[in-house]
Amino acid sequence: MAIALASNPDILFADEPTTALDVTIQAQILDLLREIQKKLGTSTILVSHDLGVVARAADRVAVMYAGKIVEIGTAEEIYYDPRHPYTWGLLRSLPAFSRGKSQLYTIPGMPPTLIDPPDGDAYACRNEYALGIDYEKMPPMFPITDTHSAATWLLDKRAPKIIPPVGGKPIE
Repeated sequence: MAIALASNPDILFADEPTTALDVTIQAQILDLLREIQKKLGTSTILVSHDLGVVARAADRVAVMYAGKIVEIGTAEEIYYDPRHPYTWGLLRSLPAFSRGKSQLYTIPGMPPTLIDPPDGDAYACRNEYALGIDYEKMPPMFPITDTHSAATWLLDKRAPKIIPPVGGKPIE
């Protein structure tokens, strides 16, 4: 981290900075990143598979699947009002969301090969809410608020009403 900060960067890229660290050291590293941001005016792009780390550290969150952003918004919007089925799956797989069940949720199927990506939405074959169009055409980013967008045909005005398995509001 010291080498990365030596040239006073405007943007600090932190790729899995807390992987394999115990929870106490993780918290210290995340606090240090926040402190650096404030002192140096540096923006930080945190890349992580750990949603707990992201929740603690991020102001804005971009959820990616198969190399594409599928949902972007404030941390609050992503965690409390997710709109993309992949985001739902990620959140449902967290122990906090298992709500006392004996097993955690797992996203069915396998990720696509990016050498020969499928037509349409790459998540369609794993998406229990997939519509026919998902297999044919990649959805655009649909705006939800000024700060929140998601790439899912479920947000199209012609889509059926869906009650998300996590989050607050039904998708209409």
